[in-house]
Amino acid sequence: MCAMRGTLRRSAPARQPRLEAASVSCRPRSVAMVCSWRSRVWPMSEQFDCVVIGAGPAGSAAAIDMCRAGLSVLLLDRGEFPRFRIGESFLPRTKAALRRLGLLEKCYALPHARKVGVEISMGDRRFGSRVFKFRDTLGNGEKDAFNMARVHLDAMMVQSAQEAGAVLRTNCAVRSLVASSDEGVTLETDSGTAHARWMIDCSGQASVLGRLRGTRRYHSFLRNVAYFEHFDDVKRPDGDAQGCFGLTVLDEGWFWLIPLDDRRTSIGFVAREGLHTRLDVPPEERLRWAVQRTPIMVERMAKAVGPSSNRVIADFTYRCDPFSGPGFFLVGDAAAFLDPVWSTGLTMGLLSAEQAAQGVIRICAGGSAERERARYQAWASRVVGRAFRLVEGFYSSGFRDLLFAPYQPRELVRGFVTLLAGEFDRVRPSTAVRCLTLGAMCAVQQRIGFAPRRRPYRLRPDGVNARAAVVSSVPGESVA
Repeated sequence: MCAMRGTLRRSAPARQPRLEAASVSCRPRSVAMVCSWRSRVWPMSEQFDCVVIGAGPAGSAAAIDMCRAGLSVLLLDRGEFPRFRIGESFLPRTKAALRRLGLLEKCYALPHARKVGVEISMGDRRFGSRVFKFRDTLGNGEKDAFNMARVHLDAMMVQSAQEAGAVLRTNCAVRSLVASSDEGVTLETDSGTAHARWMIDCSGQASVLGRLRGTRRYHSFLRNVAYFEHFDDVKRPDGDAQGCFGLTVLDEGWFWLIPLDDRRTSIGFVAREGLHTRLDVPPEERLRWAVQRTPIMVERMAKAVGPSSNRVIADFTYRCDPFSGPGFFLVGDAAAFLDPVWSTGLTMGLLSAEQAAQGVIRICAGGSAERERARYQAWASRVVGRAFRLVEGFYSSGFRDLLFAPYQPRELVRGFVTLLAGEFDRVRPSTAVRCLTLGAMCAVQQRIGFAPRRRPYRLRPDGVNARAAVVSSVPGESVA
């Protein structure tokens, strides 16, 4: 989808990129240099204090904490680095977690874009835009954040885990769980049998233990699919919304707009189940299809340069209860995946990684495994529940009505923004009261409608475009 002007036309066919990894041709030079190491050779017969499944940000963070506490850590990943991953929009709570790990300055040395809040608009700009700034959060937390291509973040964090002492094995998928108890765990992997005292699953949406144990349960209606790509020269929010994550609301789903650096922007369309299961358009063309039918996106993509096809990933919300058990903890998306509308994924991963790692550290120091498992289960259930209610609220008509209402009580907005900032794990009473009040107002609005109804913009059917967009490829350019 490149250089959008005039009428939408498809140029030379573009390859469909693989979701699991960015191609070598589009690998940033700096990342290629960072990722030039090789996995350290280590006999798989040795028993470690902890084996971590998945070397993404959550797995690397858990490994860093445990290694710094003197534990031996085996870090397994089924893929290689560098690689493409979605999840580029960070929250102020993410920034705080990276600061705690001592990695914030390393992040600032990588290509990134400052993020000061969220701009929410309807697809045709009806009712104007609503801008929520992180500076209005309650408490003393971080007041801004940043966005970054995950190829940079993941490479930096896994290298930091190795520098802390973790043993990394890439191209090493877990095939079976041989044994799991509070006395030890045994895994069969592509590289042989792995033994450890404890195990932390940070495998993301692969949810290795949830799959092997048969505990993954999907949400009844949050069964969305995301179509996305990276583009250059996208028109970004300006004015009071400059530096904001862009969220465009549709009846059939929503768009994200995430600035990644000075030029590159991540664009995605999340389709509700009622659309993606009935749409007679190839999956790799659905981002382009949705853009050309949404006036605000046509405007923003008018000069965009990038691929003519898009990547695809399922955004089905699920949980893998219980989040802890004999010999294991589940972290981040391996425990529960939430719809990405509020960019909660990375924050939830880093927060739960810290909790799980500290649990393993205390157990290895002689603490009660049963007590640590119960503590983590209670913590994770509470935090996931708060984040889920925030996500679920976005899809309710009462919430949308109040979101675009002419008047919004400032103190209630501050409570909402505090959750938007990712403060799920340390909700203060003042925040809780505000959010409970807002939730009650949304429920009342949905039933009796004390505020004006705000019906979302609906995508136009084929052949009824108010405006159209031109898509032409740039020869030899690969954006991923």
